[in-house]
Amino acid sequence: MSLNEVMTCVREKIPAIAVVFNNGQWGAEKKNQIDYFENRFLGTNLQNPNFADVAEAMGAQGLTVEHVDEVGDALRAAVRSNKPTVINMMLTQELGDPFRRDAFRQPQRLLPKYRKYSAKQYR
Repeated sequence: MSLNEVMTCVREKIPAIAVVFNNGQWGAEKKNQIDYFENRFLGTNLQNPNFADVAEAMGAQGLTVEHVDEVGDALRAAVRSNKPTVINMMLTQELGDPFRRDAFRQPQRLLPKYRKYSAKQYR
């Protein structure tokens, strides 16, 4: 999400609802770096603006959800408003498993003609 779509929705009067799942980090990348790089991570903690405030500055409705009990009310308010809405949903920084457990695994050569090649020979 670059937020440019919010300005387009405001200009064209499209009542789209965008939910930003905001945990203040690139969680999947951080988990990969922790798992594969001995708990060293870089560039994964984010200092985000309040996306609801940014949406309001663009002429849309901006809502912030800080607790799970507020989700339903925020969604109902977004639908009732009939205007573009950004819901800034604050999440914990709990890290789940990466989407691809094999993300950093060495490639497997499936075609016989490539099996003789190895990354080791180029080091």
